[in-house]
Amino acid sequence: MSAAIKMDELLVTWLSSDTVFENVLNVIETYRSTAQNTPSKSGISSPPSTPPRKTGGKSEDDTVSDASPRGVATIPPFYRPAGTISNGKKAKPIRKQSYDSDQTWEGIHTSKESLAATDPRSNADVGKSLNNAAPSAPPRPIKEQVADIFNELGKPTTDGSTAFLTMDNFVKITKEICSFPTFFNGPLYKRILYLWNTHVIKSQAQRLIIWNEFQKEDIKVGLDPDAEDGEKDELLEHLDTVITKEIFKWYWVEEMEDFDASERFFRLLKKPFENFIGKDDFLPYMKELLRDHPGLEFLCHSGRITTRQIRRSDLLSAFHQVDEEEDINKVTRYFSYEHFYVLYCRFWELDHDRDYKITREDLMKYGEQCLSHMIVDRIFEAAPRPFGLPELEESKDGSDNNSEKLPKDYLSYEDFIFFMLSEEDKANEISVRYWFTCIDVDGDGMLNNMEMRSFYALQQHRMTQLGHEYIPFEDMLCQMIDMIKPKHEDYLVVEDFLQEECATVSGALFDALFNLNKYMQFEQRDPFQERQKREDEFETDWDRFACMDYNRLAMEEEAREEDAMEIDWVTVDDEEEDGEDFNLGLGGSSEAPF
Repeated sequence: MSAAIKMDELLVTWLSSDTVFENVLNVIETYRSTAQNTPSKSGISSPPSTPPRKTGGKSEDDTVSDASPRGVATIPPFYRPAGTISNGKKAKPIRKQSYDSDQTWEGIHTSKESLAATDPRSNADVGKSLNNAAPSAPPRPIKEQVADIFNELGKPTTDGSTAFLTMDNFVKITKEICSFPTFFNGPLYKRILYLWNTHVIKSQAQRLIIWNEFQKEDIKVGLDPDAEDGEKDELLEHLDTVITKEIFKWYWVEEMEDFDASERFFRLLKKPFENFIGKDDFLPYMKELLRDHPGLEFLCHSGRITTRQIRRSDLLSAFHQVDEEEDINKVTRYFSYEHFYVLYCRFWELDHDRDYKITREDLMKYGEQCLSHMIVDRIFEAAPRPFGLPELEESKDGSDNNSEKLPKDYLSYEDFIFFMLSEEDKANEISVRYWFTCIDVDGDGMLNNMEMRSFYALQQHRMTQLGHEYIPFEDMLCQMIDMIKPKHEDYLVVEDFLQEECATVSGALFDALFNLNKYMQFEQRDPFQERQKREDEFETDWDRFACMDYNRLAMEEEAREEDAMEIDWVTVDDEEEDGEDFNLGLGGSSEAPF
């Protein structure tokens, strides 16, 4: 009996790991896509996919037919890591085939159609951004397109045996062949050289040495050998430092042809020896982007992104948009200066001691003290922190100092961003899960009447103190249940809030439980204003809030500048009259440092 219990515990532990969770979701999505692409009984087949590749005299279609009846969707193997032996030879991981054309080196490359077919939710507009011009000539094999670029821009090597592309000339490959934004050029060039130079090295320590060398900003790769000045790095003397057609062909076969656009993007951003994207992996691309858009420097300030999340997001298309849009203020996804300014100014207003840490007392002042102290306590105790808790800082003299703030006693800037985005836009899944976790005090994944009543009791007390008539808990809950329509009468689960028809109203329950100002606005809402919201230009509540708050901050900034100008004129007049120094000083201003 004890052995069975132990096995159950091990199974639960295994299923709760992030890696297994991602793999299970991948299997489900692969199964769904396979089922959708299976010919129906009516004989109408799905859109054409990648042509079958021959393996040992049989095509892949033949191999599948031997194992299962035609027309029956089969669940693929749960997991097959790269390098697994299959039928006597090394096999590559099973991938989603999202391209409608052959992506092999000898095949046809059609970046517009193939990228648009990757995922209609995330990359549907990538193909449009890549090719807005008139229809071009018929597609040609990738090797021919690459050969044309090398013939046009390539330079002969020292011995004249082959041609190479410098980093500057490689941009055409990056954009037209690999379909990456132009500011990916430098990191892509270095990644190709690193993988090429290490693919025959078996020592992990040697690979790491080379990896660290290629992370240096001043590394001399991608330069014309005839134009190089100074001595060459000792390590680089034994490595290839420019890309030839042979090197690029090897990279395409190994890293591109078997993967869809999302996974190509994922494999490029992550470290070669990791299976996730960390926030530091974005830094090389941000630095390249800042050369064209210096106003985005705020972006360069443990979160992880998996390949499944990349495929389901619009991050790739956002990179293309910011690459091609000259006016950076028109880009609101991820790179908006307006959004950053609002977030940072709100953080700056609360952080009075300027230690870049928001305490409970600081957060209580957020939004004109709209939050209850109970939810503020839960934010510090249980709210998700995507980048984890920071390490405990040691005092400068090396001694233990109990007066130092513990990691759970404050919110970092990153934690505050996560909080504020969740607070100002409760109509998305991330925000719903954020607040559900805070309200679910016992952590059982269900909100019961007792939990909600304890939060609402504080709201009733606050309304009484302010002289407002309050709604009894039972009436409030009945109203919310009618809007949300949960599956169970006795409790709410997070899936109840995520129903499509509840997206615009699910946040009202959270406001009723802990945000007094928004709850009062909800109870006194004007139907005409609600209709205006539905018809305005903003896609989300956050976009609407950020625009309004940015205008408020801009007006306050203009007022401060006008006051400062008047003070300067008064100072000049007084100095001319009596020669005395007159300085009002603005050291106490709470203005953000921009």
